[in-house]
Amino acid sequence: MMSFGLAELQRFKLDAEGQMHATSDEMQPFAELLASGHAPTQKGDVRLNIAATDSDFREESVRKIEDYVELTAGFSRLKQVNIHFAPRRWFDEKQTQGREGDYDLLIDAIRRIAGVASDRGIEIVCENHARYWTGLTEDASGHEVDWDNRDSYFGASPEEWIGICEEVDRPNVLLCLDTSHACTYVNTFPEPQRAKALEAFLVRPDLISHVHWSDNYLYDARGRADSHALLGEGTLPTEFHRAIRALNATILVETFPNNAEEIESQLRFIDEL
Repeated sequence: MMSFGLAELQRFKLDAEGQMHATSDEMQPFAELLASGHAPTQKGDVRLNIAATDSDFREESVRKIEDYVELTAGFSRLKQVNIHFAPRRWFDEKQTQGREGDYDLLIDAIRRIAGVASDRGIEIVCENHARYWTGLTEDASGHEVDWDNRDSYFGASPEEWIGICEEVDRPNVLLCLDTSHACTYVNTFPEPQRAKALEAFLVRPDLISHVHWSDNYLYDARGRADSHALLGEGTLPTEFHRAIRALNATILVETFPNNAEEIESQLRFIDEL
């Protein structure tokens, strides 16, 4: 990750992903290491919404991602741009525009972005989104929550995440699996069903071209947060981690180590799978 020092990335022979709000000048020192880039998700406190029913804001949101694709095209090694889908609804008072999203508008927007990216030899990878548990008590049961009246993004469930990619139907549009986000979603299931529910994110490995890999907590309320725990510190099943390692995908370890020892521990964890 670009947030980690260049020297440490070089020491461990790791590639990096361009941060979502980084400028070209900020990315330039990492040019030889950049395998992917993360498109912006916000404008100040307002979340971009490429599916917004507000047409002016939808257009602005799409253009910001297209501009990012144009920026990344200047880095010869960078061949993937990761995007979040869009808010289905966002109630926060700071969200003065783009509070509501529409599925068909989302499909059209991704196709448009894909066209710009295709012209520049860039692949778009669409990330599954977190489920938001904000404000709920730890004993709140997932099947009792009215998810239709909470902040939410398209593509949190594996079925919708995969289905959007299939419907967009463009050769340069594939999927990014975020394992921590997946855990926040499967925590909506009763505990005995969660490991099986997690497997649904892997039913189309041929579509997964990028991974944001981290650990999280499958069996307690900590897994409702987007923890991005260090690999090996959480309780995602070993079989799930092994399947991630086996994917034919660009894999980004998306955790936040405090020191070199924590990097080394994660690399050992991967080697021992």
